Amino acid sequence: MKKSILLVSHSIKITDGIKEMIEQMQKSESVQIFSLGGTAEGELGSDSMKIIEAFNDSPDAECLVFADLGSAVLNAELAFDMLDEAQQARYHLVDAPLVEGAFAAAITAGVSDDLDQILQEAKNAGRKGWDNR
Repeated sequence: MKKSILLVSHSIKITDGIKEMIEQMQKSESVQIFSLGGTAEGELGSDSMKIIEAFNDSPDAECLVFADLGSAVLNAELAFDMLDEAQQARYHLVDAPLVEGAFAAAITAGVSDDLDQILQEAKNAGRKGWDNR
């Protein structure tokens, strides 16, 4: 199963950095990472059409979408709404931290095709266990 990780942020520098970190640690050919930070003009912001283009560049892949905050989340949701029902079945908005969640999902996706396991690892990734201090 092919998997794509879509990184959505207001800053291309943030998503480029996360993409670089993941690609240095994860070498699976079944996982593709997309850096979708900023607007189409290279400004701060986010762009639902960039998300749609990355989705379209991932035919037959399960797309796991990670967004940081505000309009990045809204644009990820808008992109979902712009897809038809069959496409929406492959588009997964992941409620997890952008950095930790995307990293955990990418590493897990490189060794597993179990979508539930990949999503669970992403959702658990932000826990640091510091509550006991």
